[in-house]
Parts: sequence; C-alpha cells; structure tokens
Amino acid sequence: MADPDAGPTPDAWQPSCVVTVPLITTIESDSPLYSNKCLNGSWRIEVLNGTSVPPAADEPGHAATVRPTGIALGFNTEDRQSTFAIHVSGSGQMNSGSTFTYAQLWAPLNNPGTGMVGTVDASAFTGVQFYAILNTAATGARFRVANLYTDPVGGMCSPDTTIPTSCYDHPGFQLMPSTTWMRYQVAFKDLTQAGFGNPSPIGDAFPRSAITAIRWDINIPSTGPTAAWELWVDDVTFY
Repeated sequence: MADPDAGPTPDAWQPSCVVTVPLITTIESDSPLYSNKCLNGSWRIEVLNGTSVPPAADEPGHAATVRPTGIALGFNTEDRQSTFAIHVSGSGQMNSGSTFTYAQLWAPLNNPGTGMVGTVDASAFTGVQFYAILNTAATGARFRVANLYTDPVGGMCSPDTTIPTSCYDHPGFQLMPSTTWMRYQVAFKDLTQAGFGNPSPIGDAFPRSAITAIRWDINIPSTGPTAAWELWVDDVTFY
C-alpha cells in the first residue's frame, strides 16, 4: 500500500469489492493501515478549526493520519484481549458565518493507495458494529456511511455546498455518548440524512452495494465553540 501519511485523491477508480468477511479491522497494531481480502484503507481525522489530537486543522486538507494507540490488556472492557485502539480528541470547533466547521474520524473502505478510490458491496450484512468510548458530553456524535449518492467520487452530487444536490450529506445515526466502553450496532436501514444535500436512498433501500467510507462525526453546536471531546474506537465489523 501507499504512504499512509498521504491523503487519497479520487482520480483512479477502484472496482467495487463484494464483502464476504464481516471484519473491517481489529486495530491490533500501531499501523494506521487496514486491509483484508476485500477492504483497504487508512485511518484519518479531519478538523476544520479548533484543536485536535493528532493535529489536523493546519494540515493540508485539514486532515491527518491517525495511528492506533497501545492499550493495556483489559482497558477495552468489551474486548479484554485488545492491545491497540483508535484514539482522537479535540475541542473548540466553531461555525463562522456561512462556513460550517467539522471534526470527524474517517475510515475509507476501498482506498488501497493514494489516488485510488472505490466502493464496497456490503449487501450481505445488516449494518456496522464497533466498540467505542464516545466522550462527547451534550454535543454527541453521529455515525455516517458515505455512498455514491453523497460522496463526490460517485459523480451524483455537487461540490457546491450552497445547492440542494451538494455532497457530504451522508446517511447517519445519532450515537449515545459514553464514558466507558460500549458495543454499538448501527443498522443500514436506520440511517437518515440531515437534509442539506443530494438525496440518498434510505431505509431498506439504502445502497449497501455502493459504500465508500464510514465516519464518526462530532456534532457541532449551532453557536459557540465545541466542548472538549474524545473518541476511542476498536474492533470494527459489519454484522
């Protein structure tokens, strides 16, 4: 695979891969890369302003590679044998005028190298499961699944964020905050859009055969700075 510190540029389409094994990644090393028979990608954080760990706001594309953090046996109470997990944190993200800020952990699913972007077909599965600590206070977090209707690589939405067919309105599901490890299961049929962008099929019609990435988004308050937040994520699978 390509340099994990180089961000993907969607100029080389990858054929869709049919997922037959539910595992996405167990995150059992300090490498940001993950791959199996079908899936390929690298953990990233994207933050427009404020601060984050790892730092991203001042990096090219406001993005940075996330390397898994070593953890003691038993720290993840949902998987006591786990020795690594994804850990990101931040604060201070704030909307300004017509510019809406963001803070998100991102995992592309068919990005085997720089300049290579494609989809996965997860039609055989119900949704996505993961273990996490979502220490986001009242702000909360939302799990989103990008697909060809909402991802720019699909050519169905517009990069112009001021029109109704804009990109990035990925179907998502509001997650319950937690200060201890929890198992989360998000069914594809329960995903809904915020309503600002290009429509994607939802409910039973959600395009499970055309998924490009999964994301954990920190909810940003309408006014004022975002309070301190922290995410731990481990053992990500389809189910």
